[in-house]
Amino acid sequence: MLALRNQTARFRSFAQENLEASQKGMKRWYDQNATLVEIQPRQKGGVMAPVEPRTLQDKWTRPFEVVERKTEVTNLVNLQTPKNPLRVLHVNRLKPHFVRTELSMLLATDDGVEEESEPLPDLLSAGERMGLWRE
Repeated sequence: MLALRNQTARFRSFAQENLEASQKGMKRWYDQNATLVEIQPRQKGGVMAPVEPRTLQDKWTRPFEVVERKTEVTNLVNLQTPKNPLRVLHVNRLKPHFVRTELSMLLATDDGVEEESEPLPDLLSAGERMGLWRE
């Protein structure tokens, strides 16, 4: 019985060592592409809410405001809901909100320079010649 107890203790320590080595490897693999999101107090953003498993998109809820930064990865957030306004959330579920200016909404301007461009090909007549469709 003593031999069985010793063997079990050896197996347990062996499993513990392998578990620690595996955890270090998984952490190193995860941390390669992980970025820390810094959200400051009084900054607004969106909260990722759990969705049904059939949907493939993340669901970002209404804006929130960070009240206090609890730790490096958790924030006290005002969700602006009557039922549960203040919650502590992990930064993985938070997305900072950036206000767009009028200049960033500007796509292109016409500065009066005229450029000569080639005429566009007539795809309808080309399709008819190839027999793809007829009028």
